[in-house]
Amino acid sequence: MKVIIVGGLAGSGKTTMILKLSKRFSDAGQRIGVIVQETGDVDYDEGTLHEMGIKKKDIESVCIPCSLDADIINNIQALQEEFRPDLVFIEAEETVLPVRIKADLQRMMMESMQIAPMITMVDAKEFPLEIPMLLRYARIQVEETDIICLNKVDMADNERTSRLKTMFKDLNSKAIILEMNAKEGTGISELVDSLGLN
Repeated sequence: MKVIIVGGLAGSGKTTMILKLSKRFSDAGQRIGVIVQETGDVDYDEGTLHEMGIKKKDIESVCIPCSLDADIINNIQALQEEFRPDLVFIEAEETVLPVRIKADLQRMMMESMQIAPMITMVDAKEFPLEIPMLLRYARIQVEETDIICLNKVDMADNERTSRLKTMFKDLNSKAIILEMNAKEGTGISELVDSLGLN
């Protein structure tokens, strides 16, 4: 079971990207689980998920960090016991640091669990262009991630996209930066390659 933690601000395209990846792997015969902390503009419609063979677990009390950790661990264990997924996505609420979720998962480390590279989704049109303008949790998400998905690039001009890439390289020189339009599915194949899931 591989676990992919997805962070990013509200509206950055986390749910859309997860649904695109989930459908791709579900169509290839893999069993997919999704753990959701945040309901965004795009919802995980139960009928659609059922058709795709995806099992979803919602997490309650997202405002309470101590119970949040326990809920993620409990949901991972429940998914494993009930569904035995090949791949599990954890969609983090925007103020929750994915790197902290990763540390919690590493402490519990089930034998069958592997943690894939972390993803941070960024809205290319709305994300601040200067480091001092970043909220602390947004900056840490960029600094601590493995892959930055610059989403909605079709809605941002080239200069803005270039400035964002430069800022991200300054904050996290090791991260892979991908351009995508999750809604249209462009950039998804490159993300799959970067995750090492082929």
